[in-house]
Amino acid sequence: MCYIITRTQRKGFWDVQFYKRDERNVHARLTMSPSQTILKKFFGFDSFRKGQEETIQHILSGRDVLCVMPTGSGKSLCYQIPAMLMEGVTIVLSPLISLMKDQVDALRQNGVRAAAINSAMEWDDVKPVFRQIRAGETKLLYIAPERLEGVGFREFLAEIDVSMVVVDEAHCVSHWGHDFRPSYLNISPTVASLPNRPVVAAFTATATHEVRADIVAQLDLADPHTLITGFDRENLFFQVEHPLDKTGFLLDYLKKFPNMPGIVYCSTRKAVEEVCSDLRAFGVQAVRYHAGLDDEERRTNQESFLYDRATVMVATNAFGMGIDKSNVRFVIHYNMPSSIDSYYQEAGRAGRDSAPADCILMFGRKDVVTARYLISQSDDSSAREASFKKLRAMIDYVNTSGCLRYFILRYFGEEGLDDACEDCGNCSSVIERTDVTVEAQKILSCVYRMAEKTGGRTFGQTVLTDVLRGSGRSAVKSLGFDRISTWGLMKSYSAEAVRRITDFLMAEGFLDVDDGEFPTLRLTGKARAFFKSGTRLLMRKYEEKPDRKPKKGVTSIARKEVVNEDLFEILRELRRKLAAGEGVPPYVVFSDKTLFAICEALPENDRALLDINGVGQVKLEKYGDAFLEAVRNWRSS
Repeated sequence: MCYIITRTQRKGFWDVQFYKRDERNVHARLTMSPSQTILKKFFGFDSFRKGQEETIQHILSGRDVLCVMPTGSGKSLCYQIPAMLMEGVTIVLSPLISLMKDQVDALRQNGVRAAAINSAMEWDDVKPVFRQIRAGETKLLYIAPERLEGVGFREFLAEIDVSMVVVDEAHCVSHWGHDFRPSYLNISPTVASLPNRPVVAAFTATATHEVRADIVAQLDLADPHTLITGFDRENLFFQVEHPLDKTGFLLDYLKKFPNMPGIVYCSTRKAVEEVCSDLRAFGVQAVRYHAGLDDEERRTNQESFLYDRATVMVATNAFGMGIDKSNVRFVIHYNMPSSIDSYYQEAGRAGRDSAPADCILMFGRKDVVTARYLISQSDDSSAREASFKKLRAMIDYVNTSGCLRYFILRYFGEEGLDDACEDCGNCSSVIERTDVTVEAQKILSCVYRMAEKTGGRTFGQTVLTDVLRGSGRSAVKSLGFDRISTWGLMKSYSAEAVRRITDFLMAEGFLDVDDGEFPTLRLTGKARAFFKSGTRLLMRKYEEKPDRKPKKGVTSIARKEVVNEDLFEILRELRRKLAAGEGVPPYVVFSDKTLFAICEALPENDRALLDINGVGQVKLEKYGDAFLEAVRNWRSS
């Protein structure tokens, strides 16, 4: 048996129907499955990525799924393709209006019948959507989980044929997650109220073991097929910087990539205002986003960024969840987030098209003070304790000399990793290192002597630094620390230098931390072994004064040059004009990765263009002539 695929264009979209026929009556044998055919014809890809086909098959078999796949790995296709093959409509629960719009725009560009209902729509805009769904003219309906709070909407769902309910950003249903949304708790009761239970598919990019278990329980998934493809984003280049002049570092970076869109995250509204103002003063097309702005400015600024009218978005973490802009080439954190969960979620907004992108974290000691203060404001003692532990992991990340990528992956539970990825700021040897073996011995010895002097008490970094630098403070003298052998051993070092080496020793596991608002330190078994081993310790070298000279070769984008860069800019401008004519973001027309591929392949005809990933039949018919002409003109110039 094989499948014959017939298509009839209808109101600008394609209907896909599959008919089983005896092979003897078929002149052309088709080797692709229905899922593979849709993948190529509608989405322009020749093959599935890791985990996609497996997830699709389980959904089509009628089984619930929980899928944990990194951002940019194609989670959306895992439910969009089954939705096109299943009878009835698929309901996609999505957390933000902007995400719904992006997804629907992209699907409609590909010829897929999709719609959204959100709180910003007037009733006159909603009524046609209901009519299309009842008439079977919509395959995917995107809604916010808050919509399920309305009795009328739940009754509407009970009247139609719902084949699947998709929960996007599923970690929002978990109290253990970093983006918990109470409205997600309405999903399970709504599914249970439907006349025929649909398949329930939950998708998220980052979820620890506790979060995954909570998702299954809260959504009442029935014996779900759980797929975890890993958390690695191979196209992302991770880097940590400790600049004394953060603004100077940021400006130097942006000078090197003046046309590349990116996000700069700040921890406070005040920092957003200051950084955005500084960038504009130097001619950067920057816009701002935080909760203190009125709705209209947030909407306008977000659209300017999505439509490439502004190249840099400076924002708090209020911006980004659900933003599907695929051509973000960098995410720079101006301040350190309070957890690796939040950091990886935010950094993961770079490179969603799988092309190279940079994730750079600029760390300053004040970031830790700010984070501890915000955590301490919580009234929930257990939540505070958990948050302080997450903060400790984040602090260890910015101070480690090991592989940054594998540090993150181990945090999320991946095992069997090598020592180095060879493609992050630490592994690629773009940072200078200095021998701190002697300094480490002095610090660890001091921790031991302080505990010995006080009968085993532990103390924090402030007291430790004071003792090592020979402070005469009353707090030091009252404990007798001015009379121990390690008092004043590092009096020639600045307080900042002592703290940095201590942070490094914590990150490398030589010092254990009793976390809390005022954390204290104690030696580990690794520290005791270190005294006997004679091992040399190398730590990154930090600048002691601002260095405004641009650094070379430290980023993924800089190390992976675009083939035919002038053609790439021509195609970017063509993409922008076509998108403006259709009222959609440029990346919806073609992703950066597809443009890179066109620049490399230099296609001369429809067949060659169709062979490029991201170019499907629908987009070939809409945009093929324009892009082929641009390539021909570039060749002849």
